[in-house]
This record gives sequence, C-alpha cells and structure tokens, in this order.
Amino acid sequence: MADVVVIPKERRSELGRLKYRRVLLAVEKLRSTTDAETTYRLAFQVVYLHCWFSHGAAVEAGRPWRSGSGSAGAMLKAIWPRTPVARTYNLPACRDEGVSRPFELIDPALRELIVEVRRLEPDVGLFDVLLDMYSTRYSRGDDYFTPNDLAYLFAGLAAPRGGEVVRDPVCGSGRLLRAAAYQARTQGGEVRLSGADLNPTARYAAAVNLALHGFHADLGKGEADSLRAGTSPEPADVMVANPPVNLRDWGHGELKDDRRWTLEVPRPGNANFAWVQHILADLTPQGRAVVLLSPGAAHSSNSTDGLIRRRLLENGLVVGVVALPAWLFPHTSTSMALWLLAKGERPNTHRVLFADAGKLPKARDGSRRIFDQDSVERLLQIFGEWQGLRRCEDEGAPESAPWCRAASLEEIADAGFDLTPARYVRHGGTAQLHTSDGDRNRKAELYECMDHSAAARNRVRDALESRHDYRIG
Repeated sequence: MADVVVIPKERRSELGRLKYRRVLLAVEKLRSTTDAETTYRLAFQVVYLHCWFSHGAAVEAGRPWRSGSGSAGAMLKAIWPRTPVARTYNLPACRDEGVSRPFELIDPALRELIVEVRRLEPDVGLFDVLLDMYSTRYSRGDDYFTPNDLAYLFAGLAAPRGGEVVRDPVCGSGRLLRAAAYQARTQGGEVRLSGADLNPTARYAAAVNLALHGFHADLGKGEADSLRAGTSPEPADVMVANPPVNLRDWGHGELKDDRRWTLEVPRPGNANFAWVQHILADLTPQGRAVVLLSPGAAHSSNSTDGLIRRRLLENGLVVGVVALPAWLFPHTSTSMALWLLAKGERPNTHRVLFADAGKLPKARDGSRRIFDQDSVERLLQIFGEWQGLRRCEDEGAPESAPWCRAASLEEIADAGFDLTPARYVRHGGTAQLHTSDGDRNRKAELYECMDHSAAARNRVRDALESRHDYRIG
C-alpha cells in the first residue's frame, strides 16, 4: 500500500489523554532519558508504524515489529527508512549520532512505549494527542501547533475547492493543510498541498500527520524559512497561515529591498505585515488567504503598520476580520484574529465584514476554550456568502447575526483604518463601548512584550537543555 489512511475520530483532547494515559506515561518516561525532540520523533515513528503494519504493510518488513525481540532502537533504525513517509519526505531515523544518549541507554523506555502503543487499536487520535502534548509543553511562545478546532475554522473560511493549490508557509504540524484537504474532499474534490517550516521537528510531524490521513504535500527537501526563501515557483490559489506572533528577527536588513513589499517595507522588529505581504505575493491573481495575526496588527499606532493597513483596504485586499476568544490556545490567554484576504474581483470589494467570535457559545477542553459547532457553521455560512463561495439565503446575511457587521471603507477610514472587529460590531442594537485608542495601543504593546518575554524564556530553556549532560553514575 502507498501509505496509511485512518479516518479521524474527533474527540476532546482531555478525553484523548484519559484514553491514552498509559502511552503518555511511557512518553514521559522516554523523555526522562533523552531530549524532547528525540522523544517526540520516536513517538511519531511508533504511532505511524503501528498504523502502517495494521493496515496491510509488507509482512516481511513487519516481522521485527511483531516479534518484539531484540533492541527497540535497532528495530526502528532498520524499519523506518523503508516506510513510505520516510522515503517521500526524507525523514531520517533517529540514529545514535542524532540523539543525546545512545540508543542502548534509552532502549528500555522506548520498548515500553512500543508495547503500550501496540495495545491499542490504530487511531490517529493518539497522534493528535501527542501533537497537543508536545505543543503545550515545548511551544516557544510564538511557535506552537494550531489546535484542531481552529484548523477546521481556517479551512472553512478559506473554502478550498478541487484542483486548487493550497499552501501553508509556516505549516507546523500540518493541521491547516490537513483540514484544507478534508474540507475540499467533503465537496468532492482533491487539492494539491504544499508547505514549509523552519523547525525540523515540525516538518517531521507534518509529514507523518498528513501521511496518516492519506494526504501528500510538497514540503520541500528540508526545513525552510519562507520569509527568507521568497515566493514559490507556482503561486497558490489558497494560503492558510498561523505565523509566529510579532516575530522580531525576520530579516528586515537583508530583505528590505525585496519586491514582495508592494504596499510598504514592513517595519523592523515585527514580521506581522511581512507575512501578510509574503502571502499576498505568493497568491494567484484570484487567490485568497486566511491568516492568524495578533490583535495589535489591527490597530497598531506604528506609522508603517497603519500605512500598510490603509493600502490593504484601498486595494480591496481585506475581505473580513474575525476576532477570536481568549484562551483558544493552551499556552496563552491572548485573543488573536483571523484576517481574510483576497485578490482580484469579488463581491463586496468596498466593504469589510467584521465578526466577534468571542460572542459565540463556547465549551471548555481542559484549560482551552473550543467553539460550539453550530455557531462555527453559522459563521462559515455568513463568510461564505460574503465571499460569493456559497449560497445560504437569509441565514448568510451579515445582519442575521448580532456578532457580525459589515463596514464601508469610508467608516473604516474615519476610524483611522482600525481593523479591530469590536470597533464595528454592535451588540443588542447599540455600539459596543470601546477603550480609548491610547489604552488599546498600550494593551497591544503589553501583549507584544509578553509574547517576546515568553519567547526569550523558551530560548534560555532550550539553551540550558542543549547543554544538559546525560551521565551515568
């Protein structure tokens, strides 16, 4: 068989952690013997192999796996390079020279992990729980894996169609690409996927994630920094992206003369509008995109940011903005926003649709908030109708939802080109009260400092961990 295909069973992560408790304890035991990157790469391999051999992989290749004899590390080193995912994406096995301790020293913990995984029925739910666990514990402030429910909201807003090219320039675990592929498949079509990520473990996770679901993507020959690499040879019809928040070191000095900056050279010290312009440059003339940005991007008082926002609006590139609720991500309480962008002719070019998804009904999944599915479908109906991508009759009108409103370019200009949804959405028939521009800007600056502080703490932690000397005795 070409690869593994396991149909996902949606579940809350807290229930998944309960079901897979023994596996997760085995992962923690393995983590105590080696570094986090090696631990999770090995765990990804074990889950993939369990699914692969359970779905008709070559009998000969599976004999060492099924026998359970010999060194667990040696078995993985022998089997992994023969798997379709390793060959397709050039994913190396974790050899002795690539881990912080030799395999013979971590072998007992690795064998325990294999035993616990093999006790279970093959199910991609375990892989998703591992992704969430890795992201929650080892995310670097501005570098984390997109939660599943948000990935499917991305895909629904982007509405990819059969035959289109879908790209994620910061693909992380591959969840946005996976959700886009499923979205197109529900409409009877298949899309072509491509992506890149600077983090080698993220690229590893994305390749295995997509393979487990029967999807293929062009992830390049290795890890890559999309901002520094430039646009792809083939433009995309759809771009989805959850870029690092308020990234400081994005290469302003070396990229300031890049031709992607058609609106204005992005300011140094913050990559938000570098990502926005990179994504627009990588789209076809009729392409569309959904991008997750920090709240400060919508109303930053920085003159360069304000100029880029104005030119985005004047060129008809902003379709809508969706404010997300706080605590949607496990590592931060910051409220983010989804920006919908589009090039070329479309309905409602001279208006922008704003939605305050913080007003939608929500449930809790551990420390996270998750969306009510009926509310998400209503949101997708309204934005699909707005973009001319679906027909929903009266249910698709922005006026049909109290948490949604369209604003003209003139109204937005009068507001200083502020793209914060709460400035335009009215609740209960009256305008929502707003804090002053100064208060809002100071709050955005505080959030930005908190993001940078978290990233700095994680860099120190990574440096200390890389210097940790695993000694016996």
